[in-house]
Amino acid sequence: MITEDILVKYLAGEAEPHEVAMIEKWRSESDANEKHFRQLQQLWDGSEGLKETQKVNTDAAWNSVRSRLHTQPKSRHVLFNTSWLLAASLALLIGIGVIFMTRNTADTKMLTLQAAGKQENVRLSDGSSLIVKSGQLSYPEEFSGGKRKVKLLSGKVFFDIASDKKNPFEIEANATTVTVLGTEFEVVSYTDYTQVMVKEGKVKFATPAGETILTAGMGAKYMQKENRMENTKVESRNAFAYTTGTLVFENTKLSDVVEDINRFYDAEISLESAAIADCTITSSFPGETLENVLEVVAGTLSLEIEHVPNSNRIILKGKECRP
Repeated sequence: MITEDILVKYLAGEAEPHEVAMIEKWRSESDANEKHFRQLQQLWDGSEGLKETQKVNTDAAWNSVRSRLHTQPKSRHVLFNTSWLLAASLALLIGIGVIFMTRNTADTKMLTLQAAGKQENVRLSDGSSLIVKSGQLSYPEEFSGGKRKVKLLSGKVFFDIASDKKNPFEIEANATTVTVLGTEFEVVSYTDYTQVMVKEGKVKFATPAGETILTAGMGAKYMQKENRMENTKVESRNAFAYTTGTLVFENTKLSDVVEDINRFYDAEISLESAAIADCTITSSFPGETLENVLEVVAGTLSLEIEHVPNSNRIILKGKECRP
């Protein structure tokens, strides 16, 4: 699959050989692809005004990003060269162009959804339901011609696919394809990897390194740079908790509780001591705030909550399990 990252690298002369081959193959597949490429190339070639090396203090940007990702800020001074400044500008133009062209091309009638800061729910024309946890998804306004196909450009999406034995559902994500008839599963896709985790039913995960059939509780991860696939599995009952908004723990070790809470809330919580890692919790948290969940956990096990100054880190403190 051709992504913005690959197009930018190609235009900057920094693409890997396999990426160059992908771009050239994509350009040759249709006149529309070639036209799209030429438009982007014109944008790139016309951006001469940016071709001055600049030194930029990115402290403010890093602090803003870390406030969302819950990581500790560090001072960074980055020297941006021409290609990266152009890449940032072109990536924005590509995003705008995709929305414009897909909404106004009569043949495709594609829509592009960007989940920024909060997850989005999507109902497709065939009745399938999607929860876009993060990232960017491209999908048709109406399925036609017996084809049910969407593209995950990046991010995490949970799919609940309407059953249609005559028309399998396909998700393109990077260089991989997920094919299903009717099931519930999650696809996570970024530049370096694509991962599929199945909640119910059965899917086929096809990659350049081979394909595999996955059923409930199973998963697989394809590493693009290594062209390698490895089997994984659904480790926690809360793996898909963001789709229901409820965390459930039944005699669950505190170390696993913290891992699930961090994943669910995008938090950064750690334990002060390994001595409390095996303390257990039994409780459910339907739609609770992170603060409320931590108060219940700490109160149940007689722990203290410490907010690390000038960061988003939270430490649960205690020397032993004291229910």
